[in-house]
Amino acid sequence: MNMIRLIAWREYMENVKTKGFWVGILIFPLIFTAMYFLQTTLSNATPTRYYILIDQSGKYEQAVETAIERDHQRRILQSFVSYLLDNRKESDLNLTVANPNSGVDQFVDDVDADEVAALEEWLDSGGLDFALTMASPNLEEDAPPFVAPEYQFIAAEIPTNVDVNSSPEEIAAALRPYLRGDSLITVNGESADLFALILIPENVDNDITRPNTMPLNSGGPAGIQYWARNLTDSRLPDAISISINSEIRGREYQQLGVDNQLVRNVQRTRLPLSQLDPTAEAGEEAVSMADTFRQFAPIGFVYLMFVSLMQSVQYLLSNTIEEKSNRIIEVLLASVTAGELMMGKLVGIGMSGLTTIAVWLFSFYLFVVLYDSSQTELISQILEVVLSSDLIPWFVFYYFAGYALYSGIFLAIGSLCNTLKEAQALMMPMIMIQIIPIAMMAFVVLDPNNTIVRAMSWFPLFTPYLMMNRAAADPPMIDVVGTTILLILSIIFVLWFSGKVFRMGVLRTGQPPKMMEIFSMMRSKH
Repeated sequence: MNMIRLIAWREYMENVKTKGFWVGILIFPLIFTAMYFLQTTLSNATPTRYYILIDQSGKYEQAVETAIERDHQRRILQSFVSYLLDNRKESDLNLTVANPNSGVDQFVDDVDADEVAALEEWLDSGGLDFALTMASPNLEEDAPPFVAPEYQFIAAEIPTNVDVNSSPEEIAAALRPYLRGDSLITVNGESADLFALILIPENVDNDITRPNTMPLNSGGPAGIQYWARNLTDSRLPDAISISINSEIRGREYQQLGVDNQLVRNVQRTRLPLSQLDPTAEAGEEAVSMADTFRQFAPIGFVYLMFVSLMQSVQYLLSNTIEEKSNRIIEVLLASVTAGELMMGKLVGIGMSGLTTIAVWLFSFYLFVVLYDSSQTELISQILEVVLSSDLIPWFVFYYFAGYALYSGIFLAIGSLCNTLKEAQALMMPMIMIQIIPIAMMAFVVLDPNNTIVRAMSWFPLFTPYLMMNRAAADPPMIDVVGTTILLILSIIFVLWFSGKVFRMGVLRTGQPPKMMEIFSMMRSKH
């Protein structure tokens, strides 16, 4: 046992002393931090986009402008919610836009629950001016002034060479060079790209679709024509479509003698849905946000387990091959047995894997503490929920079980190969096996006790990942106990098998043995 401890400490120090080890560990939190700030920057750095609106029907120009204004107000509302979360007084519970007595939390919850209804209330109550007036006594004294986001979509003047009274085909042809970027439009004396053309033909109402009627098909583009090179940003066409269809329905209501405002009030009427958990204690059945986080938390644990295990077994594999190719392992075997050397390597590399997880968690903690914002406040709340749940013991067990299982296999592979190139052919099947449960994670969370998922959980190589993924759903006890017993027996078998292969293959040179030779090693009594 003392020799195993010495070998484990040596393996651990051999890894943690290298620059590559710390670069490999720190690259993950650095990439996470960079992605976080990059996404935040990109979300706030969308450039101003100019569009041209030509409404030959003379009916829908106001609806398009309303759509763009509503989209802008929606962005202001989202930004204002973030501003409130970042700068409100901790003890404050006295702010809303529509109801001054319901509190900041209720206002934020309303936006999260139904942003469309919250936007309607926002606009009806006066929008930003009213919100700022109501918010001022409830903000921290040193709170910075609220800076509303700028308009993202701005109308541009129609070029002089475009005749708005010509046919839609001629208008589109005249503006194609601007839409393709070959020509630039002029906005306030400066050149700019034309982002989109919104073209509403004179006879656009002929394309209105009504129940039990067939629209007239002219053979060309139907309805409103939206021309743009950017096919991924659908915010503008979606907003225009919703606004114009709302305008059309409003006219239909008027023709039918229906009060349009009454219809709007009816459409904004909603009944809340309370989610209840039948497994909870009496009086605590209401499903909270924490419960929702807990259901999806296993996905994060599985990702963490996969990345950490792959890093650890890769260290184990490369370390064994390097020592074998350099003949260092022959010197070590002169002082210790092959079994002691193998167990020492498993423990030592396992300790480096735990160091990796510890550094990642500490880096994540520093990020949440040092970068104080509404987003990191949410992350810290999620982290608090996860750490206070019963998922931690599951993760600890399945992490060590997965490491013992896969490290034994990879150690055996390393003992049979002389170079990493030789090991790649044997490594790939094991890597692909681990990818299967990783690819299933999203489906497992949605239906964790599915028959197929339950059956696959009994396959030992899948068990650590799938059972960790199912942990939040209280899997049947027979699955928990049965897969655990099978997993432990598989670990014992793999370590026994790996020990025989390691003992016979670690001093072997030349080409890796064939399958029949490996079976011969298993039957060997030496």
